[in-house]
Amino acid sequence: MKRKRSLLLLIAYGFIATLAVYYGLVERESLAVTFVSFHLLVCLGIPLLHGWWEGGLPDSWRRAWLPFDKQGTVWGLAAGAFMLTGILAGIRLLFASGVQPEEIRAVLERWGLTWQALWWFSLYMTAVNSLLEELFWRGFVLERLLAAMSRFAAVLLSSFFFCLYHLLVATVLFGWRWGVWITLMVLAIGVFWGWLKGVFPAVYATWFSHMLSDLGIILGLVFWVYMG
Repeated sequence: MKRKRSLLLLIAYGFIATLAVYYGLVERESLAVTFVSFHLLVCLGIPLLHGWWEGGLPDSWRRAWLPFDKQGTVWGLAAGAFMLTGILAGIRLLFASGVQPEEIRAVLERWGLTWQALWWFSLYMTAVNSLLEELFWRGFVLERLLAAMSRFAAVLLSSFFFCLYHLLVATVLFGWRWGVWITLMVLAIGVFWGWLKGVFPAVYATWFSHMLSDLGIILGLVFWVYMG
C-alpha cells in the first residue's frame, strides 16, 4: 500500500510539473513566473520538501554528485555534442519548412524574452535549467520510481512526464505537427538519459549531455530567431 501511494504521488508530481509550465507560459505568459512555478517550486521545492520530511537530504545530495565519474563525463559530453549537432540540423529544417522566425520571436517577447534579456536567459537555460531538470527527473523522480517498478518502466514513465510539458511549449511555438515530432524526440532523449543514469549514477553524465543539448537550442534561438 505504501509503495502504491508513493507511485501515485510521483505521477501527480509529473502532472504538476506540466501544470506549472502551463500556468507560467499560457496563463501568465511570463518566463519569470514559469521559472518560479516550475524550477523553484517543482524541481527544487518538491525534492527539498521530501528530503526534509524523510531526513535523507544530505545522503541524496552526496549520491547525486559523488563520486566524480570521468568516464561518465566523457560519455555525457560526447552524447551532448552529438545531440547539439542534431538539434541545430533540426532547427534549420524546421525553419526551411516554412515556420517563421518572426512569429516565434513575437511569442517569446510576449513571454518576456527581449534582446536585452537573451544573454542571461541563455546562460540560465544552458547551465541551470539542465541541472535542475536532471536532479528532478533522473534524480528524484526516477530514483523513487525504481523502488516501485522495473527499470524499463521507470525510465519510460519518467521520460513521458519529462516530455509532456515540452509538448505544451513546442505546440505553442511551432504548432501541433512540429510540436508532436519535437515531443517524440524529447521522449527518446529522456529514455537515453534514463539509461545513461543507470550506467553512471552521478549527475555529471546526464547533466553535461543535457547542457550541450540546451546549448544547441539556445544557439538556434540566437542565430535564427533573434539575429536571423
